[in-house]
Amino acid sequence: MLRALKAEFLKLRRARVVWWTGLAVALVPAMSASSMRVVGGGQVDTTWESFMRMGPQMMASWWAIPLLGLAAAYTFGREFGDGTAKNMLTLPIRRETFVFAKLLVLAAWVVGLTLISIALQALGAAMLGLPGFELRHILAAAVSSLQIAGLVFATLPVVAALAMLERGYLPPMMFSAFAATAALMVGAVGWGAWFPWSMPLAVTGTAFGPLVAKPTLVAGSFAIDAALFLAGLAAMLFYVDRADNTQ
Repeated sequence: MLRALKAEFLKLRRARVVWWTGLAVALVPAMSASSMRVVGGGQVDTTWESFMRMGPQMMASWWAIPLLGLAAAYTFGREFGDGTAKNMLTLPIRRETFVFAKLLVLAAWVVGLTLISIALQALGAAMLGLPGFELRHILAAAVSSLQIAGLVFATLPVVAALAMLERGYLPPMMFSAFAATAALMVGAVGWGAWFPWSMPLAVTGTAFGPLVAKPTLVAGSFAIDAALFLAGLAAMLFYVDRADNTQ
């Protein structure tokens, strides 16, 4: 397991897509400031608390589902894109090991992007010279962002399974884009508590105000989310156990 995990981290360290996802997240504070300038008539008239809250809102509303979906598609689909899947499947290691190693690497990628988002949102507030700095505002944004990351991560095994079944990046990326759009549409009609991709909106609401309702998660919501995660994981394990290494 440790050898597989080390190999996955080494492959990810050399991947340019990691830097591109980090750059995309780095643009979020600038987008927050721009949206507040529109509301404030050309000036960012807000406080640390409001600005830090916008970070998780932008995460739940805009970038988490498509960007983390891209990370999942790349992590689990790159072996097919590079033509190395057949070599991986012939190694003297249980095939399930690669699935769990990739999931751990994906989790680290998700956490890394989330922490970058929090840090840069705080840096943006400091550079704008916003009033009302308190450490608790940063901590609150961090807790909210990690909750959103956890809810989105529960949907990623489905994206990963699609990447493996379709042997590439494009179908799972298209699926993630569709899921991000559907999350807002389902949230707008008030069914967000039952649709896993809408559930992150329950943490801080959205950047769209009353247009998209903030769902209230119940025990059934978490049961659906857990079932989706397990279904995606089962699909991946089923696939690798029966994959033909000659293809």
